[in-house]
Amino acid sequence: MASELVASQIAAYFGLPVPAPALVSLDPMFVDLVSASQPDRANILRPSVGLNFGSRQLNDVMTWPVDRPIPEAMWPAAVCTFAFDALIQNPDRRYTPNPNLFSRGDEIIVYDHELAFSFIEDLLPAEEPWRLDRCPFLSDHVFFRRLKGKELDLLSFSEALSVLPQRVLPAILAEVPAEWNNGSLQKIDGHLRAVAGEAASFAEEIRRRLA
Repeated sequence: MASELVASQIAAYFGLPVPAPALVSLDPMFVDLVSASQPDRANILRPSVGLNFGSRQLNDVMTWPVDRPIPEAMWPAAVCTFAFDALIQNPDRRYTPNPNLFSRGDEIIVYDHELAFSFIEDLLPAEEPWRLDRCPFLSDHVFFRRLKGKELDLLSFSEALSVLPQRVLPAILAEVPAEWNNGSLQKIDGHLRAVAGEAASFAEEIRRRLA
């Protein structure tokens, strides 16, 4: 849940639309009320009693078709999405029937980041976390095939990344409920600060990966 909340707010910082995030508290008394009439549904709800990550439901969107060419108007957002997923090491925006990506008009909307910050599980942290050698999943990214070999404008992303720690990162991490912090926030903070300090090198890594 911490990954969901942090990633959605970082996406918004980079200008990527996301379903508005929320903290949702599920009261056990509510589950008891549901149980009286719908016991099967209550069994699903009961493990989620307490604080949860939630987001606003969007009804005017469509799932991104993985074979869809990227329209010119959506090109900057597609580049930003790929760079964002590389930054947060998100392996779950894949070339599959469910790429965790919506579209609405000329907008690309990103969602579902529970597997983001996959470096948290690494036993040995990368000495140069801005390098992408340890991110083979990027070859399966929904936009990889369309962006590969193309000229990429990463200047705006790189500039925003370089000041991420000063502008919003402390506030974003401070909003994570204490009960969700199992030690992962310190690793997320360290990773993002290290990559931000090498923002230009990270942009070159993106270009190299998509060359």
